[in-house]
Amino acid sequence: MNIAVVFAGGIGSRMNSRALPKQFLEVHGKPILVHTLEKFENHPEIDAIALAILPEWREHTERMVRRYELTKVRWIVNGGATGQESRHKALRTVAADITDVSDAVVLIHDGVRPLITADLISENIATAREHGNAITCTKFNETVAVSADETISDVIPRDHIYAAQAPQTFHLDEILGLYDDAVERGEHDSIDSCTLMQSQGRTLYRVDGPRSNIKITTAEDFYVCRTYFDVLENQQIAGMA
Repeated sequence: MNIAVVFAGGIGSRMNSRALPKQFLEVHGKPILVHTLEKFENHPEIDAIALAILPEWREHTERMVRRYELTKVRWIVNGGATGQESRHKALRTVAADITDVSDAVVLIHDGVRPLITADLISENIATAREHGNAITCTKFNETVAVSADETISDVIPRDHIYAAQAPQTFHLDEILGLYDDAVERGEHDSIDSCTLMQSQGRTLYRVDGPRSNIKITTAEDFYVCRTYFDVLENQQIAGMA
């Protein structure tokens, strides 16, 4: 069983959007979150979707899921105080409701990363099935500078530098165990799942993703994402000609 665990619990403070959390802002007539969910909804290898949300936006989210006929959304889980808590709650909810936890693969993804491709989903699943996990990465093409104040203390060669993105894909029983262990150690705000796994000495496996697989965090990201959707739409129209 392959399950998308989509995290949509952010408030979008860096977007300066006063009306709606960023995941509900519309691009090309649909909320960003719907675009993201549809990529998993329409993928033949995805069996179900778990969605971690802002509790106060539950009714809005449920209406949205019904309106866009997102039939694979099986669990809508109230998120916690941190991203780690929200992901942990979603993983526990899934594990409690399926029969074979050991065979389940979970693709943990950001709700505001709507440009994920079907090929990237497939490669994550295949790599996790073969190696136990899959971390989507993109090659870092800029010079990396280390700076703690106004001065630069080091410049790191970029030949082997990648940006870890999402999805990050794992066997459900293993990643849930690591989240359980983190809570027992008093850790409640890890950056992401691959950081949590790497901190416990596990080997991580890279999947190369497209640079278009951006996370919409700022207003600038929103406009870049909208441009990508324009390009995709134009390609579809050109293909119909």
